[in-house]
Order: sequence, then C-alpha cells, then structure tokens
Amino acid sequence: MQQRKTKSARSMELAKIHIAAEQLGLRRAGDDSAYRDMLWSIGRVRSAKDLDAGGREAVLRHLRRCGFVDRPAKASTGERYERATPAALIRFLWTELANAGKVQDRSDRALRRYIGQHAGLEVVADERAPQHLDRRELNKVIEQLKRWLDRREAAQ
Repeated sequence: MQQRKTKSARSMELAKIHIAAEQLGLRRAGDDSAYRDMLWSIGRVRSAKDLDAGGREAVLRHLRRCGFVDRPAKASTGERYERATPAALIRFLWTELANAGKVQDRSDRALRRYIGQHAGLEVVADERAPQHLDRRELNKVIEQLKRWLDRREAAQ
C-alpha cells in the first residue's frame, strides 16, 4: 500500500513540474531546451521522470520561486468564461499572445492587470476582469489585443 501512495505522490509531483513548465513558458512548441536546462541545473537530469523525491522537491521549489502557483485561486461562478462571449474571446487572444511569447504570464490575474493598467479604461482598482466590462470596454480591449496579435504576426 505504501508503494502505491508513493507512486501517486510521484505522479502528482511530476504533473506539477510539467504544468509549471508550461505556465512559466519553459516549454514551447518544438523547443523545450529551457526546460531541460533547468532540470539539469537543479536536479542534474534531462528528464523529470529521472528525478528522485529530493530532486522533484528542489525543482518544484525553484519553479515556485519563479512564479508557479500550485493551485490557482478558485474562480467564483461570475469569474468563469462562458463560451462564445466577448470575455472568452479576450481570454483566447491573451492565450494566443502568451503562446507567441509576447505575454510572459498567461494567468487570469495578469490579464486583469493588463486590462486595468494598459487598456486605457477608467478603473477604480488596478485589476479589471473581462466579465465585468461593458460592451464598449469589451470591444476596446478585443480590438487592442487583436492589433497586438496582428503586429506579432506581421513581424514574423
């Protein structure tokens, strides 16, 4: 029974390492050299599956210091993205920018901060969720993100 529990803990830790690597942008399509280099410098392995318990903990500790959050804050029912809504489109565009390397933090919190600080909207706080924008504000943010994405595609 102890062996099963240990294997489960190992699997969970490996999953967290892979999720963190994605979240922090260490693994990109066709290029995971930054991820492999990090594994080598922290755990002296090229694959996470070769880490022992201490190595997995050291790698996770390093990834947390770099900004990885194990469990994202639970969104209230009003914070979720309904399909085919302008808020979902904003989230999609933000993810596309992150995949293109133009946004380093793909989290919802970073998106809210972007909206609050850079979208030219009058806000009370420095964060603003897409679900709480009115139609004019939604259109403004969508168009701004689309232009940013178009500039990225034109530069390639």
